[in-house]
Amino acid sequence: MDRLYIGIATLFFAGGFFYAVACLRSGTHRHSSWNYASMAAGLVFQTLFLYERGAVHGSCPVYGLVEKLVFVGWSMVIIYLLVGRTYRLSLMGVFTSPLVFASCLLALLLPFDREAALALAELRGPADRWGEMHKGLSLLAYGAFGMSAVAGLMFLIQERQVRAGTLRTLFYNLPPMQHLAVATFRLALVGTLLLSGGILSAYGMPSTGGAHPLWPMYLVWAAYAALCLYSIARGVHPRSLARGVLCAFALPLMSLWMIAATS
Repeated sequence: MDRLYIGIATLFFAGGFFYAVACLRSGTHRHSSWNYASMAAGLVFQTLFLYERGAVHGSCPVYGLVEKLVFVGWSMVIIYLLVGRTYRLSLMGVFTSPLVFASCLLALLLPFDREAALALAELRGPADRWGEMHKGLSLLAYGAFGMSAVAGLMFLIQERQVRAGTLRTLFYNLPPMQHLAVATFRLALVGTLLLSGGILSAYGMPSTGGAHPLWPMYLVWAAYAALCLYSIARGVHPRSLARGVLCAFALPLMSLWMIAATS
């Protein structure tokens, strides 16, 4: 059932992905509620997948690369559904769905074995609450970083049209630039705070030889903390901040792969 759930979620996000392509090609965005509904439906099946995997592990399902990919995508959709309407960022779903679709598709294509997961759960023993908090907060932070990158990309697209003097239809459907600038910074800041909690909770975990290294997370935290602190202290131009969060998002992606490889 876990593979079926993630397959159905991928189909819903695929609908959002192709809708995004159509919108970007035509420069229009007419039915944002349809994209919102497809994202919500995909979230339901992502949640069912994580519930199934959690039942297998007997704990928060964030052990293999497959589960980490789905969890990050799941957190991105939740953040979009929570903040999209608040910041008048309904179009953010059009830019988010390709990322979530790609993460679900990759998770669907990668092998994951239920019997091996059951055997690993027996070997691992009772769930460690500090470990679950560490992984959950860290992956939620990665989701926030992903959404910050999406908001930054939307800002750069709009700003480029303004500078070039070519205001296409898409420009008038995008949220105000100041809303995107605020969302970019706040999502990066929320991600940094969540990752801080994730790193601190790791020190409550029992020492085991199989624990994954923390240094990739330190690099991610340092990059985003520097961006946020510099923005607060010096008032970085929104264009520079948007470029910064887009470049910095490569770090969570690489660290996710490295951590999964050593877990």
